[in-house]
Amino acid sequence: MRKLLRILAIAYLVYLGIVLLVITPALYFLPPHFARDYLGRELQAKYILFNPFTLSLEARELALPDRDGSPFVSLDSASVNVSLASIWRPGIVFDRIAVQGLLVAIKQAADGSFNFADMLPPEDPQAPPEEPADIPGITIEQLDFQARQLSFSSAAREKPYSNQLDNIAINVQGLSTVLEEGKPYRLDAYGEDGGELHWEGEVSIPRGRSEGTLRLVTLHVPQIWRALEPWVAFEVRDGDLTVEGHYAIQWQDELAYRVSQGSIDLESIAIQPAEGVSLADTRLSLGKLALSGITLDSGEQHAAIDTLSIAELAVEGWSEGSEVSLAQLFAVQLPADENPAPAAAEEDDDAGWTARLEHFQLADSELHWRSEFTDPPRLDVVPITASAGPLNWPLEGASDLSLALTVNGRSSAAVDGNMQLASGDGQLAYKVEALPLPWFGPNLPAALKARITSGDFRIAGDISLAGFTPTRISADGAVTGFSGQLEGAEESLTSWETVRWDKLGVNLQERSVSLEKLSIDNYTGRIHINKDGTVNAQKAWQAELALEDEAQVAEAAPPAPASDQDKPWSVSVPLIHITDSEIDFKDESLPIQFRTVIGDINGDIAGLSSQADSPTRVDIKGSVDGYAPVTLAGTAAPLLDPPALDLALVFKGVDMTLLSPYSGTYAGYAIEQGVLDLNLDYGLKDNKLDGRNKIVIHQMELGEKIDSDQAADLPLELALALLTDSEGVIDMDIKVSGDVNDPDFNIGSVVLGAFVNLITKAVTAPFTLLASLVDSEEDLQRLNFKSGSAELSDATRAKLDDLGSALTQRPELALGIVGRLQLEADSERLQKDILGDELVAAGLSQQALADKAPDWEAAISARYRDTLGDPGELSVRDQYLALVQQIPLPESALLELAQARAVAVKTYLVNDKGLDPSRAAIGQATLNKDKNLYSGVELAVET
Repeated sequence: MRKLLRILAIAYLVYLGIVLLVITPALYFLPPHFARDYLGRELQAKYILFNPFTLSLEARELALPDRDGSPFVSLDSASVNVSLASIWRPGIVFDRIAVQGLLVAIKQAADGSFNFADMLPPEDPQAPPEEPADIPGITIEQLDFQARQLSFSSAAREKPYSNQLDNIAINVQGLSTVLEEGKPYRLDAYGEDGGELHWEGEVSIPRGRSEGTLRLVTLHVPQIWRALEPWVAFEVRDGDLTVEGHYAIQWQDELAYRVSQGSIDLESIAIQPAEGVSLADTRLSLGKLALSGITLDSGEQHAAIDTLSIAELAVEGWSEGSEVSLAQLFAVQLPADENPAPAAAEEDDDAGWTARLEHFQLADSELHWRSEFTDPPRLDVVPITASAGPLNWPLEGASDLSLALTVNGRSSAAVDGNMQLASGDGQLAYKVEALPLPWFGPNLPAALKARITSGDFRIAGDISLAGFTPTRISADGAVTGFSGQLEGAEESLTSWETVRWDKLGVNLQERSVSLEKLSIDNYTGRIHINKDGTVNAQKAWQAELALEDEAQVAEAAPPAPASDQDKPWSVSVPLIHITDSEIDFKDESLPIQFRTVIGDINGDIAGLSSQADSPTRVDIKGSVDGYAPVTLAGTAAPLLDPPALDLALVFKGVDMTLLSPYSGTYAGYAIEQGVLDLNLDYGLKDNKLDGRNKIVIHQMELGEKIDSDQAADLPLELALALLTDSEGVIDMDIKVSGDVNDPDFNIGSVVLGAFVNLITKAVTAPFTLLASLVDSEEDLQRLNFKSGSAELSDATRAKLDDLGSALTQRPELALGIVGRLQLEADSERLQKDILGDELVAAGLSQQALADKAPDWEAAISARYRDTLGDPGELSVRDQYLALVQQIPLPESALLELAQARAVAVKTYLVNDKGLDPSRAAIGQATLNKDKNLYSGVELAVET
């Protein structure tokens, strides 16, 4: 026994001697030598000692400077304590390994090289690949690692970059590659600007598993941004990131992991354009983004988040043409890889993974956006709130969605509903309040030379979706305070106080539209004809552009294939209610400007429908300039193919002086006075138009004559006298008809043509008009007399009776009376009368003359022999005719006969029919053969 103790004592002394005489000097000289030879650096140390009693190696104030002498790696102390348990326990056992006050400064030079690159051994391309080695058996009862600072700096960037971690502490109890039982560990680290990392749990290297918690607290986000600064256009001015959760990981056979109770908080983020980036009015800030209840399971291939909430998100930006400021702000330009790795076959690592977000919420957020699509250009959307959930990936199941926002403190919008995001089926309720329509003026076509000056839009309803396509839409809404104005005009083109629709329903699948009620209140429409003859609404569009677009569309559009969509739309609008509306009409194309207002328009259009058996009933009332009633009543079917109508438009008591601009232009006279009643009754069926224009004019008087090159060449005064009855009334009934499919058919031209024809007929055949007044078919213009006579026959008196009655109905008319002759017959008759008178004077009795008795024959024969000689074989009649022909007849006798006939007619009309003598003037007779074609009187109407 004593011998054994002696051997052990000697061995122990030898061991101490080796430590003191060999190892201790070697530890002092060899490390600096190897550092100098193999690393090219000067290793500095206060001391490096091996404690033979505790089997520990300890170094103090160890430093390996950079080549320029600046700090590279240093530590306050390091110790390694080998345990005697290594003798009986598997592998090497360390009681304690400790590093205190470690400082590491990694630097990247401007050429991209690192300050440790010269210490790395050169790669040997001929060296065989290393075989994977087994993990050595090591057990560390206590691992205590504390670093004062780990820093990194780079001069390879345009702007130098640096970052560091401070006060890193790692503590592991019983870390072993041999023992299967898990042992606790803890890691603590602190960032340069206050971020903290706390990582603790258990780890078992033999079993290939670890479990614990990780907490990254208030990491200053600008630290992360500084690492990305060269490749991004934005700057993160503020923000903190906190991440925590429980994890379990296993890598023994295959990698498997699970994260639970996880959360991520991002707070007080402020992002703006980086220095030197010109992006005005562009920023992003975030009050808080929080993800809670995070679960990640690689075995189930499922990720889940209980809540994603975003609060106080503020985004400001703009768009100009194709430029979007936010896209430029978040553009990333990574440096090109000089040695890109060969493209590997794509593997879908995410195949089979599912994810679920229970609830998403956005609160107290805002968007400030400037664009050329709105007026004003800047819209302030404050506040914005939204929610959604649950959301699944792959998309499945129903999700509740909601969004609410307010724009410029005035208009609000909200959407709520439920969606099947996989199929696109869902039901949404929407609401928009007080949306100013002028905001969208910049979106109107450039060819539209008009603008919306005022108007608010509101709507609320529901929408059904199938495959993200609307199938049903319901809505109640209105446009209030609307006004649209032409460029350069002082007055609005159209305006209204309210246009409201109630219970609008659109079924896109069935192609049907229904509307319970459309209300139009205080509508004002302005139809103005300009000096060049164009209508104001025409100038709202640039004609050239419109024609070009139509031509392009007509040329480019292929014929539409037949489909189910060719089914006609079904439309039903039970009631259109119009109140307090007006139409302002002005015509500046006339020499005298015309303007009138059809106001006080109130009424209903009921039963508007595309059904063939459901005519639309129209009942609308108004007034012209506030005093003359106007009504539009009847039925119509505008949605049928072809359309149909039966409408009556009635004007009562319109002051015709208003129409002087038109009468002066087209008739050549102003209107001094008159009252118009107009009844337009039109029917349309099978594209055939039948119309009746009932025109009644009271007490019309023409005014001054107007010089107009557009005036029709008509004797208007005569026409009015012919058409005006004894009560001062003109009653005209003008019928029109036509085929509306005829390209030459124009309703205005047809009506005007019918009116002109009526006037022309009246002035060219006035006695036909007069005869129609007394239901006579006789020619009242020409009165027949017996040859050589000025006495009225019974037939002539009958005609004059009718004429007198007709003239009583047309008090403005006067007659011109001219005696007419049949020159041969009247001359012969007068000559016969002269011969008879001479025979009576010679002693022949009147009775014998009348009876042509033998005494008359003897007197004729005697007279013939006395004047003409022997009659020979001539009969008494031939002798008589020969005697008549030789009787001289002066022209005055014929003229007196014609004049006597005219006097007889006037005398009868004045004395027997009560005609005012001033209304009948006897004209001078003439012997012109062209005008004397019959024996009688020819009448003419005058005013």
